Amino acid sequence: MAQGTYTCATPIKGSLMRVVKLDVCGVPVTGAGALAWVSKGFVQVQMSPQYEDGEEFFERTADGSLCVNQKDPPVFKRHQLSIDFCSVDPQMAAFLASFRLLDDIAVPVTGTGWAMSEGIPANRYSLEVWQLVAGSGACDASGAQRYVYNAWPNASNTKLQDYTIVNGRSTLSLQSETSAAATQWARGPGTIKFLPNHATGGALTNVDHWAWNITTTTPPTPACGASALT
Repeated sequence: MAQGTYTCATPIKGSLMRVVKLDVCGVPVTGAGALAWVSKGFVQVQMSPQYEDGEEFFERTADGSLCVNQKDPPVFKRHQLSIDFCSVDPQMAAFLASFRLLDDIAVPVTGTGWAMSEGIPANRYSLEVWQLVAGSGACDASGAQRYVYNAWPNASNTKLQDYTIVNGRSTLSLQSETSAAATQWARGPGTIKFLPNHATGGALTNVDHWAWNITTTTPPTPACGASALT
């Protein structure tokens, strides 16, 4: 890595998240079919890298001496994403888990809940999570707030985790798997970008599963229900 001027940051807490609907190829959906949710109602987003261990070659000679001792490097396959919600947006949750959304025509309210049916979870999404920056680096030299921007550009295969009803709050937990970004995801969905504007080092490519970037671009505003992708 070349020498240069670098910015360091200490990420803290989870400020908000955005979920954007993707098509079957991992491209953000635009126009009439576009869906984007911005929420603060999550407890945690946990990323667990999944690796295939390298093949190991170990053999002794006939007298027990070491003959071969070598191991290939591991291969990164994907991330497993776990999202725990405390405040549930029925429309977003139903989309993430490929549930059927329930509406109440008497109220009327769109998206009062969902129904879970047999079948394959088909929906695909991108996930972005903003964190604050702690300490003396919370703002840049001009006084602009810094954020740590996390992006998983292509997630799918979402599974519902255990849901417990007790004398206390119930947490909705979902688990997904990442795939490599579609090249059209580039610097992010929508017109406002949170990845660097650089010809060779800003956009995600079709081998990237996760981006982490320090930015001063203001995150979107949380709301209940989906909005158009702008």
